[in-house]
Amino acid sequence: MKKGVRVVGVIIVVIAVMAILLPSVSFTQPKVEPIVIGYVGNRASPGTKPCMDIQQMAVDEINAAGGILGRPVKYIVQDGKGDTSLSVEAARKLIIEDKAAFVSVEGRTEISLAVQENSGNLFKEYPHILVFNGPMGSELTARIIDEAPKYDFCFRDFDPEPAHYAQVKYFMEKIWKKQLGVKKIAILWEDLAWTNEWRRGISYLNLPPWEKMAEDVGLKVVYSKAVKPRGTLYIPILQEIADKKADLILFVSSWFTDTDAFAKQWADSAAKNIYVQFYGGVAQTHRFWSMTGGKALGIISSFTDLETVPITPKTIPLMEKAAKMNIPMQQHVHIAYADIYHFKAAIEAAGGTDDIKKLIKGMEDVATEYSLGKMKYQTKKVKPFYHSLMRVDPNNPWKTYPGYFYQPIVQFQENGKIAYLWESCPENEKAMKKLLHPQEFKTPAELRKIQYGK
Repeated sequence: MKKGVRVVGVIIVVIAVMAILLPSVSFTQPKVEPIVIGYVGNRASPGTKPCMDIQQMAVDEINAAGGILGRPVKYIVQDGKGDTSLSVEAARKLIIEDKAAFVSVEGRTEISLAVQENSGNLFKEYPHILVFNGPMGSELTARIIDEAPKYDFCFRDFDPEPAHYAQVKYFMEKIWKKQLGVKKIAILWEDLAWTNEWRRGISYLNLPPWEKMAEDVGLKVVYSKAVKPRGTLYIPILQEIADKKADLILFVSSWFTDTDAFAKQWADSAAKNIYVQFYGGVAQTHRFWSMTGGKALGIISSFTDLETVPITPKTIPLMEKAAKMNIPMQQHVHIAYADIYHFKAAIEAAGGTDDIKKLIKGMEDVATEYSLGKMKYQTKKVKPFYHSLMRVDPNNPWKTYPGYFYQPIVQFQENGKIAYLWESCPENEKAMKKLLHPQEFKTPAELRKIQYGK
């Protein structure tokens, strides 16, 4: 009995001591390291800042849903100011100091190439995934094969230059020539690296220069000129094009091109009745109408500000979220958002971020649906398609894979109305048939009469 009393007494003493000590003992949960995702780009660019904003939005969504494999995601932007050397240093900081597992680079081939070389030198000590957000320069992915395995960690979230031949030939032959009656064209090239292969042709894939491709389908190229991305005085160029009696101007443009300045000068030039089609850039959103003060009237462009066009089940929900955040939805902005969810799927497939080989394989293997189609990276080792976003058959770049990338072509009409006319891929055009109305096309002169009564 006495022994039992002693045991009880000891227990009471222990409990009393614990009661005294417990307030000073901290039972905090072990800290979970975040997964760091970074972006290198020009914060001041109307083409790049929306990519940063939309990726932050995606990261916030993922964190609100519990993160990735129980880990929070930290998103860091480094401002490269559109300068190559500053962008290399910005990427170096993300990789070394911030320990980013994924780094995206804004879509200029020249900048991406420099960052890629720097990343290649850092990779062994600081493993990471490098993604090029939107550039088309073939060199970026050709070197993954040519210098294997040095750049196996690199991916392009868009397609390379050779992947665009199929859609351009389709437009030249089926749209411009047959539907619009175009006979003579003028081509303006943004004078940056990404247009080089289209200007000179791609001999190792037996793909001709675009001027030769136009002639092969029965169009005459009456004018061709490379122009600076920004600061070009277009009035003399437009006068020369008018003198050549071109029926259509193809401006091979990107978000770096001052297409708004071009539109303003075109609308008041001798070429104002000549059709204009932009290849890309800020003309892909509703904002282009206000940016040009309505001078975009009649201009044709690819367009991805799709608030009423449900390309996939994810299109409209994303557009609604972006509208609340005041984010303009150019095509590379859609893709930048999709990148974050593709990273998430790759991390989950790899079981985390510790094994870079598994992470690279996850990037290759997973397929995700997004607002413009399906995101899947090409794993056939054919340069420059390898590790680029799938769009065409790498063994036959004249053949487009349907469903991977939808690119509606529109015309800016009266009061900023958007007329959805065509799709860049004939297979996709069939799928979007109910959303497209090619009969709504009007000439610039007809639209001015509707808008201004003269």
